[in-house]
Amino acid sequence: MGLGLLPRKSFSLLFKDLHELGFFKEQRSLCRKYYHGASSSLPLLYDSDKAVIPTRNSLNWKGRKVYSVVVTVCKSLSWEVAKEIPFEKSLKNYGLYHSINGYRMMIHTFAFAGMDLEVYTLLKQMIFYLQNAGVDLLKVMHLVLRSSNNTTPSTLVADELIKIFIANKLFDHAIDVVNHVKKIGLEPSIYSCNYLLNCLAVANQGENLARLFETMNNFGPSPDVMTYTIMMNFYCENYPGTQNVSIKDAYKILKEMREKEISLSAATYSVWLLGLCRIGCPDVALKFIRRLRYENQSLNSYCYNAIIHGFFAEGEVSKAISVFEEMSSSGITPDIYSYSILVSGFSKFGIIDEGLCSIQGMQDNNIKPTPINYNSILQGLCAAGAAKIAKDCFHYLKNSGYTVGQTAYNILIGEFCAQGDLSSADELLEEMISSDLAPDASTCLKLIRASCDMGSVDKSLKYRIMMVQKGYLSDTITCNFIVKQCCTDGRVMEALHLIDEMVDRGIIPNLFTYDVIVQQLCKDINTKKALELITVMLKRDMFPNVTILNTLLDGFVKESHFNKASMLYMGMLKLEMTPNIITYTILIDMLCKRGKVKKAARQIKVMQAHKLFMKIIREGMSPDNIYYTSMISGFCEIKDMSMACALLLDMQKREVWPTVVTFTCLIDAFCKLDQMDEARRLFRMMVTQNISPDVYIYNCFIHKYSKLHRMDEAQRLFDGIRETNISPDLVTYRIMIKGYKMVRNYDLAYDMTDEMHRVFNIPHTLSKKEKKDPDDALL
Repeated sequence: MGLGLLPRKSFSLLFKDLHELGFFKEQRSLCRKYYHGASSSLPLLYDSDKAVIPTRNSLNWKGRKVYSVVVTVCKSLSWEVAKEIPFEKSLKNYGLYHSINGYRMMIHTFAFAGMDLEVYTLLKQMIFYLQNAGVDLLKVMHLVLRSSNNTTPSTLVADELIKIFIANKLFDHAIDVVNHVKKIGLEPSIYSCNYLLNCLAVANQGENLARLFETMNNFGPSPDVMTYTIMMNFYCENYPGTQNVSIKDAYKILKEMREKEISLSAATYSVWLLGLCRIGCPDVALKFIRRLRYENQSLNSYCYNAIIHGFFAEGEVSKAISVFEEMSSSGITPDIYSYSILVSGFSKFGIIDEGLCSIQGMQDNNIKPTPINYNSILQGLCAAGAAKIAKDCFHYLKNSGYTVGQTAYNILIGEFCAQGDLSSADELLEEMISSDLAPDASTCLKLIRASCDMGSVDKSLKYRIMMVQKGYLSDTITCNFIVKQCCTDGRVMEALHLIDEMVDRGIIPNLFTYDVIVQQLCKDINTKKALELITVMLKRDMFPNVTILNTLLDGFVKESHFNKASMLYMGMLKLEMTPNIITYTILIDMLCKRGKVKKAARQIKVMQAHKLFMKIIREGMSPDNIYYTSMISGFCEIKDMSMACALLLDMQKREVWPTVVTFTCLIDAFCKLDQMDEARRLFRMMVTQNISPDVYIYNCFIHKYSKLHRMDEAQRLFDGIRETNISPDLVTYRIMIKGYKMVRNYDLAYDMTDEMHRVFNIPHTLSKKEKKDPDDALL
């Protein structure tokens, strides 16, 4: 029956294929042995339901089974017979050569009968297996397309091959099919070429797309309106680049269509207009559509929608309204997209009343507004800072029977979080959950960040638990917000527990995460725990940066663990980690710190600090006033005032301005060295440079004058403090009291003591030490 359905040519091709493979020669020898002559075997081959199967003893041809199936398929066109030997099974039993040839014959048999589904299935089965096996598919493809004696293969086979290669994202192979078919004098169907063009456009393969289009233009099949629309759509919407538009190429397509007198559809025009608007030329698009309307060309609402959207994108609201009105007056009815563009545009620019009017216009034209339209209104209100009005509008819609979805809740919750109104956000969240809606991951993150900004770490942890329950995975940045807030609240152990939980859930803490905790631990004078955390970092294959190590270094210095600080610094150098200016600032401060060390050791440390100071200048770093102040303080400590003053001059030369602390170090040192003239000169320099002296500088002078029994000078400075709006502190009063006692002016000492008690609300009850010498106790 099957042979009768096939053209004579198709069967003769199959016969030749089998003959070339030696099928009939082998069968004759077998049949001669078992059926006494070739004349009995051939009728059996053509007339029986199954091909001749020799006995086990005569199995001397490896591929006879697959070819017997081919013959049966040719006779019956039965898919049930063809699927008896899956390609994988055939390959294992009969080898690659016989399997491919057998399948090729069946594919062409089904192709000549127009059975495209069977052709596709056989090709897919063969291609899929060979692709996974790493076989060169191009060679297989050429073999499958070949027919005996260089006869023409079926175009249907080529079309189905193209589909299969596209389905497997093998676009180069699909293009090769097109080129190969043309080489042997055939032409693939326009449908297959258009399908391939569209898939190349979606995959953003611009070069392959252009080459295939050029090939179609030069060698066929000739592009039709669908071909040109695909090309236009690619150049105006999917083109890779900053604007996703290649307007020059799109114009070439438009021009070519007109030259070839191909009738352009409204869809093609709408894509061209969209391209013009996407490059910021809605005015050009408007002129073009007016010319089309003058030429009575086919237009639709999509053409106008592109221009309306284009004017809104350029911020030209009045022109957008004008085009909408022009569309209505020209007889084209605005659709839901037209109104949606208006609502979105008005909301974007805060023209909420016009947006609401547009929604009313939709209802008047029997177009039901979508939740997206109402969401646009809510977004517009929120953007205008009217979150409470948006909330009232939301509840009005909800109470009026409109379906409010997850997006509307997310918009409002997000805005209240941005405004810091966490109570309103919480209220909406509870309402949302009670409506069987769940906030999305973005909204949960906003809630967490807002609660952290408000200082409520407990709420942020609650929201995070909610995220976990909903199956959302919080990102590292959001977890960092919680970690930072935990540290701010002094809950470092919770922060450490959160880091462990992050790692367990596959969220990788970053350097900022660890830096925040190390800072807090060092601030809490717990460098031991900070060092343990850095060890944990290393175990997790995360190496601390210089910022984290600087924090630990500073923590060691503040805890007076100078040996540990030195070891850490040496470790940084061994690991080739370049110290920055902060590192050197900490080290210089450490070397210049006052401590219970001998004078010689102090001098050595200060000189080491100075050596380090000169090194950073040589390396091109710019020391700041903290650097200079630390060095000046060190030299003042060892009474090397020439170096201290030289550094002050160097500061000013480099336009690094000294602070009040810098002058305090210098003035205090000069006062201790009885060089009051230098101290007063520096005081005048401060005033000249608009640096206001603080109470500590006045105390330096008052203390020195008191020791010199020059209480008149001390009293003058004491009164001067009040004139500069600086309040004397307890130390100032104690110095004055002690000074008056030293000059035996007990009346003024008593008056000063009485004033001190009155100003600072100090009770007159004194301890044993204060009774013995109340001044020394406080000093």
